[in-house]
Amino acid sequence: MKSFFIGNIEIKTPVIQGGMGVGISLSGLASAVANEGGVGVISCAGLGLLYPKGKGTYPEKCINGLKEEIRKARAKTKGIIGVNVMVALSNYACLLYTSDAADEEDSVDLGGRRIIQKKKTKKKKKKKYIH
Repeated sequence: MKSFFIGNIEIKTPVIQGGMGVGISLSGLASAVANEGGVGVISCAGLGLLYPKGKGTYPEKCINGLKEEIRKARAKTKGIIGVNVMVALSNYACLLYTSDAADEEDSVDLGGRRIIQKKKTKKKKKKKYIH
């Protein structure tokens, strides 16, 4: 299978996982797809139901759940992870902002679906001191 590009990000295996909500498309499935060279997708729909013990309102629990799922996915893969944020969600703007804020790497915004590629770490230059 031939690779392709989304923006400046190369997708080595031409597979993009669907963003199935309410507990299906989470960090486990997304990282497994990303580890095989495709684009794994975390869905934002219903995350507040999966993280009920957190403090705050349901939208706040959704935001905290998204942060946690992105963190878990990054720990499991160096591949490409997307975030599917449905416009129909009542806290759409907050979830989209959360996916942006969690994204310190290269990304492509596809109108509610974020494609995030893990940043290659750069070696820090040692400071030279003259005595």
